[in-house]
Amino acid sequence: MTRRQTFWTAYAVGFAVTSIIAVFAFYMLNQTVPQRVDWQSLKLTSLQGEPISIDKYKGRVVVLNVWATWCKPCIEEMPAMDRLQQLHPDKIAVVTVSDEELEKLQKFRSRQTYSFTYLKANTPLANQQLTVYPTTYILNPEGEIKEIYLGGQTWDSDKMQQKLLKHF
Repeated sequence: MTRRQTFWTAYAVGFAVTSIIAVFAFYMLNQTVPQRVDWQSLKLTSLQGEPISIDKYKGRVVVLNVWATWCKPCIEEMPAMDRLQQLHPDKIAVVTVSDEELEKLQKFRSRQTYSFTYLKANTPLANQQLTVYPTTYILNPEGEIKEIYLGGQTWDSDKMQQKLLKHF
């Protein structure tokens, strides 16, 4: 076998192995994020302790973000989420959900000027297999999950706004 043949054979094998690993990783990641969530079982409350149902937001597209105060990508995407909320207050509701201690969430909220809603899950998010942060569920105005995003997003980009508003 010539050097050129050896090179192209090694290249093809490397590409095939990398492709298989990528497909497997994507498959496994999708298995770790639930496609359906029982929001009621999380016993959501406002940071003032008032019980809140996701049904409260019916009639708008809901950007429901599962996050944690220690999650850097979660915090980095918050300014864009806030701008999105301010751009479309009547069509889009940005809602964040965390199961951290109430005092920690209140302290975080007191240092921020974001206009979106913070909710506390009073049962562990892990009970619903919500363990990848940030994970954002897009709910249509009827409350049905239409899209799921893993990792931080640029929520206020024109492209993202168009994608979200198509559900309205």
